[in-house]
Amino acid sequence: MEMKSSRQLYKKLLFLYTAILVCVVSALVIYFYTSTKNRFLEQRLNYTGMMNESAAAYLEECRDIAEYIHEDLYKSGMELSDVLRYLTEEPWDYQRHRLDIYIENKIKEYKGTEKFFADAFQAYQSLNHILLYSYERDEMTEYTRDGKSYRRKGGSELKERLERMDFAGEDGFSYLKEIRDPSTMQAKGCMLLGFQSKKFESIWKYYSQAELVVYNDAGSAVFDSSGSCDAQGILKAEGSGRLEEMLGAYIRQAQSGQYHALSYLEKKSAAAVPLPALLMIFSVGGTVIAVGELAVRYYLKRLAARLDRILNGMTKVMEGDLNVRVPVEKKGDELDVIAAYFNEMCVRLDGHIKKQYLAEIEQKNAEMSALQSQINPHFLYNTLEAIRMKAVCNGDREVGKMLYSLAVTFRAQIKEADVITLAQELHYCKKYMELFEFRYQNQFQAAVECPEEYFQVPVIKFILQPVIENYFIHGMRMREADNKVKISVVKEEEVFRLIVEDNGRGMPEKEIEEQNRKLKEGIMEKQSSIGVANVNRRLKAVYGEECGVMMEAGKMGGLKVILTFRPEENEEKVTESETKSREETGDEESNAGGR
Repeated sequence: MEMKSSRQLYKKLLFLYTAILVCVVSALVIYFYTSTKNRFLEQRLNYTGMMNESAAAYLEECRDIAEYIHEDLYKSGMELSDVLRYLTEEPWDYQRHRLDIYIENKIKEYKGTEKFFADAFQAYQSLNHILLYSYERDEMTEYTRDGKSYRRKGGSELKERLERMDFAGEDGFSYLKEIRDPSTMQAKGCMLLGFQSKKFESIWKYYSQAELVVYNDAGSAVFDSSGSCDAQGILKAEGSGRLEEMLGAYIRQAQSGQYHALSYLEKKSAAAVPLPALLMIFSVGGTVIAVGELAVRYYLKRLAARLDRILNGMTKVMEGDLNVRVPVEKKGDELDVIAAYFNEMCVRLDGHIKKQYLAEIEQKNAEMSALQSQINPHFLYNTLEAIRMKAVCNGDREVGKMLYSLAVTFRAQIKEADVITLAQELHYCKKYMELFEFRYQNQFQAAVECPEEYFQVPVIKFILQPVIENYFIHGMRMREADNKVKISVVKEEEVFRLIVEDNGRGMPEKEIEEQNRKLKEGIMEKQSSIGVANVNRRLKAVYGEECGVMMEAGKMGGLKVILTFRPEENEEKVTESETKSREETGDEESNAGGR
């Protein structure tokens, strides 16, 4: 048989665990990479939305400022009157009118157009310039934050811008507010309130995740962070609903009057993971794989070492060494259980082999003894029969009875089956005691008590004779005439007890305890075919460890020996043996009585 080492399992498990580890870590890396992409995409989309909201808020703020300035102009009568005269009268007429009012009213400060616009610049820091244009005189005046003003002709360019409502410039954007005469509601001119577009650049730089485009309804760009967007194309794509497709980006839009704020995030770079984050994800994944691989190798090496110890132990057992023992760790896992069971198997196997070996030796010795002793019992039995017949013929019937009892005992040893009935066992015991009645006449009394329903109970033969013989050898008081021995049969649940009690010399309590210990442990001091220890060993071998022989101090002052057995199941065999024995016993008794 080819022996295989645990290295094959080690390689398979290493490959399997490594594959699982790589797959799991790869899945986690992909998961974290995808999660990071989605997180960056969500963050950038949020920034895009916030950028668009900030730009729209600035546009809304500028529009509100233009509305406030326009409303304030109509709330102040002197300023509105001065603006209307400035728009309709010639410059020298306008200046004369201002001087007349100043002289007539003797006011310290004239609240005219310049004062109104100066207050507006001071109130609103985002206001960059104000352009005042006269429709009648085609003349415009530009007011700046530094308090300066520039008067010049309007020109065709301004008219075109007014017609197209295009007020977007390179550095700002404007809101148009017409100025009408309250009495006639005729438009005399207009104000162009200009605001800086640098605010959009600061908004774009603050978020810096997406691009920002601010344009008006005329298709002119106010601010373009990319510098390459076509506002006209954006308006057309917006009208056809293909703006997102045209830009290839995620878009956010807002509108405030004639101005539009568009922030967009290109899809190809929207979910891009920054290089540091990407390096961190893959470096963590690689580190986890490396550490996991080291842990797997360490664990598998220890597992392979434990398996090698078990395999080496099995190899030694296959070679015949049953003294090998595998170290058992205190982990309590399956390998420890296998090692413990392996050690227990070696112990039991060694015990079974030794027991079987000794049993075979004893069997051979028993067979040899049986072959050697077959001649002597037959010869002795036939000789006893010849002597008995001679005694009967000579008229000595007492000797004939003694020889008959002895012959019956030998015949039972030779011809009876191993299992007989309780009645037969008691009968052979009586015949055995009859021999001692002739020897010790009028010195002892024997009694047998057995309910009739127990007569057919099967039991192994010759379990009472050694006990009785032990009494006559060790327990009988030779100088006394009141020796008694009593044999009784009782049943307790499923077991029967044969009780032999006498009033002999007895035995000290300590010696009784020592004898019971030896009987319980099955110790035989002498290898003999008779004796109480032999009976105890036979009862335990046939009926189990709970059966056997036990000694107690007798109530009559002697010794009480209790034999416990459980009836055999094979009643048919016992019945046949009993019938045959009865026939032979009846024939011999008839012959003995006739002679």
